[in-house]
Amino acid sequence: MLPKEITQSQQYIYNALQECHLQKAFARLRTLSTHLQEWDVDSKLNELETSYHYMIQYMLDGVDDPERTLVHNRLIAATYNITDLLCDKMRASSDLALYYTTKKSHRIANKTLSQLFTSLDNSVNELSLSELMSNNESITSRRKEVERNAEDFFDKVWTNFPTHSDDYATLREALQPHHLPESVSAMVVSALTLNIVHSFDETKFDILIDTYLHHDSAEVQIRALCGIFIAILRYHSRLHLYGNISSRISLLSDSEQFKTDMRNILFQFIRSRDTEKISRKMTEEILPKMMKISPSLYKKIKEEDALNEIESLERNPEWQELLEKTGVTDNIMELNELQMQGADVFMSTFAHLKGFSFFNSLSNWFVPFVTNHSAVYDALGTEEWGKRFADILRSSGFLCNSDKYSFCLSLAHAPIEQRQMMASQFRSENAQMEEDAKAELYKKSRERENISNRYIQDLYRLIKLHPRRSEFFDIFTTPLHELLQIGHITPITHDEKLLKSLGEYLFKNEYYNDAVQIFGILTHDNFTNSELYQKYAYCHQALSNYHDALELYLKADLIKPNHVWTLRHIAICYRNMKKVDKALDYFIRANDIDPDNLSINLNIGHCYLEQKNYDKALNFYFKVDFLDSKGTKARRPIAWCSFLAGKYEQAASWYQKILSDKPTALDYLNAAHVAWARGNLRDAISLYLQSIKADSNDLNRFTQNFEHDIPELIDAGIKAEDIPIILDHILYQASEGKNN
Repeated sequence: MLPKEITQSQQYIYNALQECHLQKAFARLRTLSTHLQEWDVDSKLNELETSYHYMIQYMLDGVDDPERTLVHNRLIAATYNITDLLCDKMRASSDLALYYTTKKSHRIANKTLSQLFTSLDNSVNELSLSELMSNNESITSRRKEVERNAEDFFDKVWTNFPTHSDDYATLREALQPHHLPESVSAMVVSALTLNIVHSFDETKFDILIDTYLHHDSAEVQIRALCGIFIAILRYHSRLHLYGNISSRISLLSDSEQFKTDMRNILFQFIRSRDTEKISRKMTEEILPKMMKISPSLYKKIKEEDALNEIESLERNPEWQELLEKTGVTDNIMELNELQMQGADVFMSTFAHLKGFSFFNSLSNWFVPFVTNHSAVYDALGTEEWGKRFADILRSSGFLCNSDKYSFCLSLAHAPIEQRQMMASQFRSENAQMEEDAKAELYKKSRERENISNRYIQDLYRLIKLHPRRSEFFDIFTTPLHELLQIGHITPITHDEKLLKSLGEYLFKNEYYNDAVQIFGILTHDNFTNSELYQKYAYCHQALSNYHDALELYLKADLIKPNHVWTLRHIAICYRNMKKVDKALDYFIRANDIDPDNLSINLNIGHCYLEQKNYDKALNFYFKVDFLDSKGTKARRPIAWCSFLAGKYEQAASWYQKILSDKPTALDYLNAAHVAWARGNLRDAISLYLQSIKADSNDLNRFTQNFEHDIPELIDAGIKAEDIPIILDHILYQASEGKNN
């Protein structure tokens, strides 16, 4: 059976179990079992089905069994387990996915988890002894041995399925505080997370919880909690079957530290959706601008200055002026602000630096950045500047671990001058960022948040950049509305403080579909907060859900009457719903409160225009023109309304002003209508041709716009039978000009 067919069957069984249809699940399992022909699987399946038949029989006999639900849940959970076991065994023989090729690797295939842990533990102890004796040559070789053993142990933990009792004991021992170096323990937690994502295991879930609660390293704790969070996302539909897990998560939810840590993880997880948008901004806006200015910029920089003092770029006002003129400064300030908020702004920068052989090992996507790692040592050498740079890189809170290694590896083959320049530039930028963040206070208060942010960024890079990324479960595709409804974390996701922060973030970044979900929850418990209703309504309005938006704006108006902003948006909704009379009423109410507001007066004019009350419309348009310091907002409405009102001389005068100041294709079209209405047909034809030219000679679009205005031309006294003739003449003229 092909891997794809196995996956489809597995999903079929999962769906049946979610609906509690054990009979359907057993039937499909029987079909799969015939392909495998292993008696132990058949035996377990027979045992489960027999137990289910007994349960049904007791029910039919009217036996009052208070534990029936518990028994049923255990049967479903056991069926999930046997499904995973059966499908894994079937895939193992033919599936070429990285998981299975790693599992069959000669370095780990014939060794137990306990044996690999013993090798790792021994190599760690030998390294400690070498460091104690200050034997540099021995330290280097011992360190590489620890890294190799850590990689093997990582791979074995990741592919450890099915799991035996002594494997669980080994995992618990490996994750005891102080047993392994922090960086190795952190890798083990990541491997355990990947293992659970591949196949659910209640005991391993329990080990992650114990690690979060009892390990003394913040890095290891946060990674364990990220693993718990990912497992909840992956298996939320079956977690209710495991009473122990549900109870432990419920108890954790009473801890303020757990709530804070989980909020940070949740927020960074949601914030990750900005990563692609930021990357596009970098590649499509900022970098092209930098490329455009680079020739003129580098003419102003002496080569020796660039090498010796990269910071000089910041201090020269001429160079700074170049950056500001091109808009690069604003873009960089925006990115810096996003960075300070925890956004992933370096994805595009380092995306192309994951091709180093270092990343051929899956474990290296998860190793915390340590200055004594052999990859760092090999890249930066033994010079003092390299050691200082590695220390600065380690302390930086703005790069994830994966990118720090990429940065070092990218320097390995660069000329020494370029290495020093890049290191100097990073040192300068990092120092500035740390200063802006008030480094010590920032680090202390946000250490755990920084760890979760960096780790989730590491996960993001694995899932989006790894050559075999399609083989990993993509946690970042989980829709927000599903995430908010996962029962085991609703005490966190429905926390009012978190929801308000999340709502503001989504609202600010224009994720209106998701923000609607948040504000819907918030207004349910805050029905007297007009600002929440305003934002909730605005999200619906931005999504063109005008009916829902109007209903919410009206509630906001009841809570806080006569708020100009609310009145304006109620009017806008009515206008979009083609209820002009209602819209006009609310615009007039807003105008009574804020009589000099240009937007309100302009919209009142538009409403009167739609009602064909041209004189009143002109009164408001002229008021806007009087109040507008630039005198441009009302020009076009006045000109068009004057035409519709039959005031052709007045309209012509206003179009003359418009055509003298960056006119559009529609300006030429409307001015031509006026000229025709005044009897100046040749002038009108000339203007029509200019309209076509201004619109890139798009004859189809011109024809559509022209035909849309035919009723207004007829109202202006132009004979209906003349209109198609003149239109044909214009198209002839335009086509001939186009061909010439």
